[in-house]
Amino acid sequence: MMIGYDRPLKPEWIYKSLRMVQPGKRPEEFYDAYNDIAVELTGKDGRRKTRTVLFRTFIYRFQDTKTVIENNFLIELSKQKNLEYMKPIYLSMFIIDYDILTYFTQMYFKIFDASQQVSSTALTKKMTEAYGDAEIIKRSTRSFLKTLTDFNIIKPRTSTIYDQSTKKTISEEQVADILYLYSIVKGTKQIDLLNIDKSIFAFYDTPNLSDVANKFHIDKWEYINGLNRELIIL
Repeated sequence: MMIGYDRPLKPEWIYKSLRMVQPGKRPEEFYDAYNDIAVELTGKDGRRKTRTVLFRTFIYRFQDTKTVIENNFLIELSKQKNLEYMKPIYLSMFIIDYDILTYFTQMYFKIFDASQQVSSTALTKKMTEAYGDAEIIKRSTRSFLKTLTDFNIIKPRTSTIYDQSTKKTISEEQVADILYLYSIVKGTKQIDLLNIDKSIFAFYDTPNLSDVANKFHIDKWEYINGLNRELIIL
């Protein structure tokens, strides 16, 4: 589980990087190519720091060592699907894997409804109340707001105020891939649909989870629907 999210990532950087890397090769073989992907960044330090966050979150999180790149679910899926398909899945990965971004998302939807503008000042206040007034907390809040902007979830109106974009609807197949990703990152073969943290889907309109679970029963998992329990067994 990651602590601070200290550099914002654009979905295009994630997508191009995961399609570029080759399992079995050393990560440093792709450093120069990443510099050509993150062309908006000026300076070696900025590119290095975003590359560190990207590799840490989307590659090293799925393996025990950093010596060579190992194949993983997101690398495979990125090579099969287009960028628009992958965006909600990448965004869910941040929320699944970073405690601080899980809490950020919960606070975001607790403070603001869909009709309201988003205030970075209000969010930062809630985050520092929960985690302390450390610079890493403020930077993580700023970085994720920038990431949400790059994912077209919000649009900046001023330096501290954002307009919310209309929520996009994700498909049943995307939900299934997010649930599968959740099981991998959490290291569990069993997902309790009644108690899963719904914040991983919060920035999108999502099909009914029970319908998704039932649709992919047998094909992707076993779905158990009983009295006061709904389980997916992978």
